[in-house]
Amino acid sequence: MKKPTLFQSIAALAILIVLLAVNVLFLKDDFLNGGTQMALLLSALAAGLIAWSNGVKWEKIEHEINHTLYTSMSAIMVLFFVGSIASTWMISGVIPALIHYGLFILRPAWFLPAVVVIASIVSVVTGSSWSTIATTGVAMLGIGHSLGFNDAVVAGAIISGAYFGDKISPLSDTTNLASGVVGTDLFNHVRYLTTTTIPSIVLTIVIFALISLFGKTSGDIDVSAIHSAITGTFNISPLIFIVPLVVGWMIKKRVPAGVTLLAGSLLAMLYAAIFQNGLLHTIAAENGTNIFTVLMGAFYRGGTIETGNAAVTDLLATGGMKGMLNTVWLIMCAMTYGGVMIAGGFLEAITSALISKVKSDGGLITVAGISCIVFNAATADQYITLVLGGRMFSDAFKKHRLKPEVLSRTIEDCGTVTSVLIPWSSCGATQSSVLGVATLAYLPFTFFCWISPLMSMFSGWFNYKLRRLPDEAPAATDVNKQ
Repeated sequence: MKKPTLFQSIAALAILIVLLAVNVLFLKDDFLNGGTQMALLLSALAAGLIAWSNGVKWEKIEHEINHTLYTSMSAIMVLFFVGSIASTWMISGVIPALIHYGLFILRPAWFLPAVVVIASIVSVVTGSSWSTIATTGVAMLGIGHSLGFNDAVVAGAIISGAYFGDKISPLSDTTNLASGVVGTDLFNHVRYLTTTTIPSIVLTIVIFALISLFGKTSGDIDVSAIHSAITGTFNISPLIFIVPLVVGWMIKKRVPAGVTLLAGSLLAMLYAAIFQNGLLHTIAAENGTNIFTVLMGAFYRGGTIETGNAAVTDLLATGGMKGMLNTVWLIMCAMTYGGVMIAGGFLEAITSALISKVKSDGGLITVAGISCIVFNAATADQYITLVLGGRMFSDAFKKHRLKPEVLSRTIEDCGTVTSVLIPWSSCGATQSSVLGVATLAYLPFTFFCWISPLMSMFSGWFNYKLRRLPDEAPAATDVNKQ
């Protein structure tokens, strides 16, 4: 087996980029419903043939594909439960209640920055961007839609806040993984992250505040009609909020995400039976079925709840577990491509070539950051990105006398938050599906996810808050000789 050349490695990546561009050109908004999946599989085939020509055995390629698919299984299970909790929280009245009360409190002049702050707080407390977006995020999107804001802009605010917590919360799996993979203390990593993360979120809030103040909404929205449609369909009570409080408590206690979301869905079904009994009977009568069938249907296939107001009815429509199947297909195809890229050694070849040209700290941090973004596109998984980034750049950062937390901060700044910007990644595909907003639509408005990588690179080029190893500490090459 011989190592791939730089040309071969770039070609393996370029094939995917070209096929995706062709899909976007010809399929337009429908490119995620099969076209991207085929592009990923065809790119995996092309990359596999290049790897095979270099002497990589099929068994190795198959092993890496199986491994990457295995690593995504927990995310896929969580994805199914995210679909179920969105639907059950809708029919139980949790999300309609959040929208109902939210419209009394939130006003267009401060709505978008408030969304960022609320999503940030929830995600820091829970440590999960996915749970934050599937619950609080869906409600905020509904409120924003009711106030006349563009869904893509609201989605950008939700995701910006959610990924602030995903990046910096000690409860976040990515925060723990980033610190662990480079060998630095978790809380040391979190404290150091604030040097780039706090300025990034502050700038994000300022930008959204300006959009709220000076941006245009879709015109005068009849909020009273929305209140009437919700209260006329659902039994709205503050007691319903026990459901999200229980889920928040479980997340705080670090109960596994899948278990928490499943419990939240089952509790919501119980609350639906108690608080929305009249609505369930109406739906059952309209469909010639029974309440049990209605509840189970909400769990696995979602549906439309007729409110008498077309806009509100459309707003409250959900897809349940079934609605996530296209996203699962996309993730599995992306993981297949990622496995081939790893097996063929293409990503390592590209990063090695880039590192060899680096002379300055700013150049190294920039290369590491851009590589993480490329890893996200090539592997479609932020966890793989964090592991690859941490391992591939560890020695290079040591040679530049930079402490491990500089690398862990870099891969978080550039790896964790940009995963949601890749349409075929597990994060991008999931959030697009949950919010019902295309990745390419919300991408320009996820300001936090754009600013964070730039802030990280800025810190490198301007030597801002860079922590260094003492001069007497052995470099990586010296350690290897001993």
